[in-house]
Amino acid sequence: MRIKGFAFKRFPRPRRPSKAKAALYIAGSLLALCALALGLVWGASADTLQSQLAAERYRGENEQRYAQASAFFPETAQPGLAEIRSFRGSMEQKLLDVSLESKEGAPALWFDAYSGAGELSVKGTKGSATVPATGVGGEWFSFHPLELRSGGYISEDELMHDRVILDEKLAWQLFGGFELTGLTVTISGKPFVIAGVVAMEEDSASARSHETNGEIFLHFDALQQLTGGDGSTGISCYELVCAEPISGFTLGLLSEGFKDAQTVQNTGRFGFKNIFGLLRGFGERSMQTSGVIFPYWENAARLMEDRLALLLAGIAVCALLPLVLAAVLLVRLGRRCWVKLRWEIGPELTGKLGDRLREGQRRALQRRQKRIEAGWRREDDDGGDGKKES
Repeated sequence: MRIKGFAFKRFPRPRRPSKAKAALYIAGSLLALCALALGLVWGASADTLQSQLAAERYRGENEQRYAQASAFFPETAQPGLAEIRSFRGSMEQKLLDVSLESKEGAPALWFDAYSGAGELSVKGTKGSATVPATGVGGEWFSFHPLELRSGGYISEDELMHDRVILDEKLAWQLFGGFELTGLTVTISGKPFVIAGVVAMEEDSASARSHETNGEIFLHFDALQQLTGGDGSTGISCYELVCAEPISGFTLGLLSEGFKDAQTVQNTGRFGFKNIFGLLRGFGERSMQTSGVIFPYWENAARLMEDRLALLLAGIAVCALLPLVLAAVLLVRLGRRCWVKLRWEIGPELTGKLGDRLREGQRRALQRRQKRIEAGWRREDDDGGDGKKES
């Protein structure tokens, strides 16, 4: 409601701050910009590792929530294919226990992958090399969608497990090119068909954790045969994406199914809550006693966690002074507004409202008096008319 004749008074022009205060405000502004820049770096870094985002990719627009978790095994307690098949066989019942059942036409409620590591000597038409080898099973390339330079991926469902994938470094050493689909390499005197050539991850964390001169990917059982294993041991990593009816369900499945493993929740591991917890106990996880040798993608994820923890610490330090200054300015502004309202605006506004109310009451009284006088006149006129008629 606008009050006629009333106008808010402007605040007096603030005094120019001293040099010390001006320097403090400038420092606070610069630190606020630094905190903002570090926050942007955080946002750009958190989603760079595709190996940690399998659940998000699989969910897509599906309403069902999924989570990704991994189990890493010590060298002295690595499971084999039999243990993996046993765990897979128990999955449907575990999902039924929490009222989750696969529906026809709907996406599967879970999928998995496993891998083991070794070293192989590989020979091509233009050279040979001894490189790290990763034996894979399940939907490994759904968890690790390495960019294809040519060809395609290998799958556990293939009838013959005699195909391999080379990374681009190894492809160049062995053949001097990347279009190698259908060619063969020789490993321990046995021919293997090249299914495709991939480019390894290019982010800085993966590059730091995976400094090799090349790598080959093949079926896990083929790696076991080439390295003298029988498939009863040798799996160093098991990964699972599963429907998540409650938080921690997928991680709990792995912790219960593989008691000797070191388990990790991949989904949400770069969130604020997890990174803040890591920062509180920074350095503690470097004290390893389980004898687990992590694959390069887990080392990359841990390096990213450490970087994000340092970024969080930097954001907190840079934002401290600007937040304190903002709080002080808000308190001062609030006090000024309260004093202005309490001793200037409030009384004047109250007076104007009181005058307006009294004026309204006076006018209402006048209108009432006029109605009464009009009634009296009508009565007089009616009485006069009666006398004339008689």
